[in-house]
Amino acid sequence: MNEKTVSVVLPSYNESENIKEAIERIHKALGNQLHEIIVVDDNSPDLTWKIVENLDNPKYRVIRRMTERGLASALARGVHEAKGDIIAWMDCDLGLPPEDLPRLVEQTQWHDIAIGSRYAEGGADNRAMWRGFASYAFNVYTSLLLGFHVRDYTSGFCAVRKEVFQMIPFPANGFGEYFIEFCHQAKKENFRIKEIGYQYNYRKHGTSKLDSSKMQLAKFGFQYAWRVARIRFR
Repeated sequence: MNEKTVSVVLPSYNESENIKEAIERIHKALGNQLHEIIVVDDNSPDLTWKIVENLDNPKYRVIRRMTERGLASALARGVHEAKGDIIAWMDCDLGLPPEDLPRLVEQTQWHDIAIGSRYAEGGADNRAMWRGFASYAFNVYTSLLLGFHVRDYTSGFCAVRKEVFQMIPFPANGFGEYFIEFCHQAKKENFRIKEIGYQYNYRKHGTSKLDSSKMQLAKFGFQYAWRVARIRFR
């Protein structure tokens, strides 16, 4: 077991059906590992933040943001507030398996960044075929422009040594494309990156922000592609 303290950051918005199970499974998975769980909630109308408060565990913290919104900025806030030697983050919709988190934390003994990857050995994307293909195709596009240093540029499931953020400011704008920027900067700074395969499943409850409409999905796809092009040619 890694003896260092772990902070797990969970960004949330309207995740009342998932948040309690997500926290409890993370807590169980980390076991005797010293840890804290930080939920950064964008004032969810379904009172996700209140559910976390009611769990009443000193290892759980909730940051309720009243005006600021966005995935990347929520994660940046959580990373800033984290007290652990290792900072991990993941979605709280249970599409990412909390039980695999200790494997990522373990790898930070030898690497600076450990990424849960659908495209590393043992990994898979178990969502609808068209969603899996779209994600894979975008990662190929990103690799062609930025280099094949990372196979899953849109993972968003990782554990990072805290000192990495002394060299790389967390990309605090945008949606999931923040992770592309983070990986690219980490490679430029020669940080050691390890990808660990995991099985990605569809969220357990609720609706993904990317699935609200085809137009919304196309909008996010354009944002991601534009971010990659800007990174490559700036």
